[in-house]
Amino acid sequence: MINKNIIWDWNGTIVNDAWIFVDIMNRFLKKNNLPIISLEDYQQNFCFPIQNYWRSLGFKFTPKEFNKLNSKFISEYKKTMFLPKIHGGVFSLLKKIKNKNIKQYVLSASEDNLLKKSVAFYKLTDIFEDVCGVDNLNAKGKKELGKFLFKKYHLKPCETLIIGDTEYDYEVAKMLNCSVVLISHGHINHERLKKICSNVVASVSELNGFLKNNY
Repeated sequence: MINKNIIWDWNGTIVNDAWIFVDIMNRFLKKNNLPIISLEDYQQNFCFPIQNYWRSLGFKFTPKEFNKLNSKFISEYKKTMFLPKIHGGVFSLLKKIKNKNIKQYVLSASEDNLLKKSVAFYKLTDIFEDVCGVDNLNAKGKKELGKFLFKKYHLKPCETLIIGDTEYDYEVAKMLNCSVVLISHGHINHERLKKICSNVVASVSELNGFLKNNY
């Protein structure tokens, strides 16, 4: 297989930001007299849709109440979204892939404007052909956005690889019928990812080796 396109997830995959989500969530948990979590807890239990994850932590809400709650969460996220660093080795890997004339895209469940600001902050905009985020704050619509991306750029499944860090990325890849590799340095731990996907790496170094050996 000749790999002509790589679609990257953003949060957790490129940016090492899981700890930010844990930090903010713990503030909400304390405020609601609920048990706080560790990063390990988060990586073991975080899931989509995000409402289900909030409920698993003990929050109770109607859909309207959740929208307000999550909006407050995103407001806190905006204050700290530029604190995380990108994972070590990612920048050089992105540059190496670009130099091979492989087209790279970002497909994320993050809201589109926030995503584009984040990619620009890390000075990575020029790496990607396009950066696509969803039109809401509730991380909904990534599959539909993937279909749009494929249609817009006439991408072929047999020439496209998705790189992500969650089960959601795996589901998107399967829906689009393209290859996928998951990396466990983000929002979901290695054991969980291995249960659903045969191609799981633990680091950027391993990812680099995987790409070299397979593509």
